[in-house]
Amino acid sequence: MENYFQIKTLRDHILSRISTATSRIHPFTIFISCIGILLAYLTGIYASGSIHSASRWMGAMLSCTSVITVLQMPSYEESIRPSIMRVVGTFLGAVIAYIYLRLLPFSVVGMLCAVFALEALCMLLDIYKYGRIATITMVIILLVKQMSPDSDPITNCSLRFFESAVGVGVGLGVRWTIEKWNAWRHKLLHMGQEGNQNVDMDTMPLRWGHLRVVIVASLGQLTGGALSTLVGVVLPLMQIFEKSHLSSLTQGVLASMSLVGIMVGSIVIGRRSDERGYLHYFRLSPLLILAGAVVALFSSSIVGLAVGLFVMGFGVGGGYSLDSDYISEIMPRRWRLFMVGVAKASSAVGNVVMAFVCFYILRHWSTAYHSNGLFLLVAILAVIMILSSIRFAESPVWLTVHNRQEEAARAVRYFLGGDVKLGDVATRTSSKTATNDMLRGENLRRVILSGVPWACEGFGVYGVGVFMPTLIMAMGLGKTTSGVEQIATSVELSAYVNIFVAAGFVLGLALVRRWYHVRQQAWGFIGASIGLALLIAAHTMHWPAWVMIVGLIVFELLLNCGPHLVTFILPAQIYPVADRGAGAGIAAACGKAGAVIGVFIMPLLIKWGGITLALGVTASLQIVGAAITLRYGHRIMPPQGMESEWRHDR
Repeated sequence: MENYFQIKTLRDHILSRISTATSRIHPFTIFISCIGILLAYLTGIYASGSIHSASRWMGAMLSCTSVITVLQMPSYEESIRPSIMRVVGTFLGAVIAYIYLRLLPFSVVGMLCAVFALEALCMLLDIYKYGRIATITMVIILLVKQMSPDSDPITNCSLRFFESAVGVGVGLGVRWTIEKWNAWRHKLLHMGQEGNQNVDMDTMPLRWGHLRVVIVASLGQLTGGALSTLVGVVLPLMQIFEKSHLSSLTQGVLASMSLVGIMVGSIVIGRRSDERGYLHYFRLSPLLILAGAVVALFSSSIVGLAVGLFVMGFGVGGGYSLDSDYISEIMPRRWRLFMVGVAKASSAVGNVVMAFVCFYILRHWSTAYHSNGLFLLVAILAVIMILSSIRFAESPVWLTVHNRQEEAARAVRYFLGGDVKLGDVATRTSSKTATNDMLRGENLRRVILSGVPWACEGFGVYGVGVFMPTLIMAMGLGKTTSGVEQIATSVELSAYVNIFVAAGFVLGLALVRRWYHVRQQAWGFIGASIGLALLIAAHTMHWPAWVMIVGLIVFELLLNCGPHLVTFILPAQIYPVADRGAGAGIAAACGKAGAVIGVFIMPLLIKWGGITLALGVTASLQIVGAAITLRYGHRIMPPQGMESEWRHDR
């Protein structure tokens, strides 16, 4: 027993040190800085490169250096004058370089003399401490002349001044954005705080802590969407370049492995989290995603890739069973429904971003013999999730249900501030349902309502989504090419179609607080089946390609506006707190079972009956989803207009 407490103390100490270290990481600041450097890089590569291609890399380096130099200043106000002086110094450097190149050929001795003259001039004008960028600019101009002897001095000097000035401007913009963000964040941290009065967790206004929970919890959904898109890109690459003998069955097995992992992970981690708490598994899930991505990244066999996909899926599934729990239990009452929907909608962001990133990579690949390298993108997302989960706490509602009131109060303060009290959350206690009883009586009807439509939706979302590049190529959409270029064009069109996935979520979020959820889900299923019917008709009757694209867009728009959004929301509404992790896990597992069947059988359906059979089966299942929703929805869901009053007190 003594050893146990020593190990626990050591573990808590290590976690505390790690948490302290990671608390110094500010993701938004890093992200905005990366955006600034990207803009500076693009300025050198494309703006200057279009005028003088030979010097584009040196131009990109100069522009990026200017951004980094400005960002070293502690504040926006303090960076204005030094930035102006840097632009002035850069101008002087360009002028000195121009005079030198007009009078003398390049030489090392001449370059050193020019540096001496420029720095003496900067000292004379009292801008020496800001003049380093001037020296950098001049040296780069002289080196570009050495690399390209035929370059025009006026063009060379003008481009370098332009690049440096743009870099300084971008750096100022980044510094201003960071300060405005910090000011807004500080305001949100204290929203609703009135003197020494405590605010109620259920009725308080939104604060930064709420948004932080939504952002961190949404990373799992984003990663899951990105992974499904990535699998749809890797499979055709393997089929064409690496494993040309891949059968339809093998393709289906590989495509479904991550979804099998999600299904199993949702059940296992969902049930375990109800017993041992959310936080441990919330941290474990991204570790599993990272481990699976590493296995897939270095795998040279089908079996190794399948194992990696399963492990990644297991981690994503664990996140699926916890994301909505964290959000629904920490948000103020009036925001719970909407914010859970926002988390689910982030999967569309993963779809779109991953599709465009893959398209960019494929356009710049000469071959695709190392398509497994794309899983590095998932590993990066997993690392971000790990860093975010370290600075997190246990769910206060879970702690309350397990009679750990003091820890629950600390968790509330950690997330939302010292002036926030548990309030009505303290009364949300309920007994845990035995595992065998989760599939009986009222709970069975809950499982049917939350699970079966989710399975029908999962068949459509993943069956079509994962194989969208393959379906696009089979329907003859996009450019008629071959090899990597053919896949790249199909991925590009998939990326544009995925924009309507995001648009569907946005439309669904606009309706979710205004429309009865049973109706929203049912009509979404019906509209998606109509879109597929139009797609089938256009393909069969050889209508113009734009009609097929419209059918695909209607399918994606309405499927994501209705069932893809609402099925994620339902479990947190219909299950009590004590069973919420298990209920959400079972529902997510049902959804992923449908997805597994969809991606497994889709290549076989295409082989047996072509596009018509594959899309016809998908459309039929959407009708089944609508029927189940209407049959059980009115009996279990709260009455219309009462969906926002979530059933926490059962």
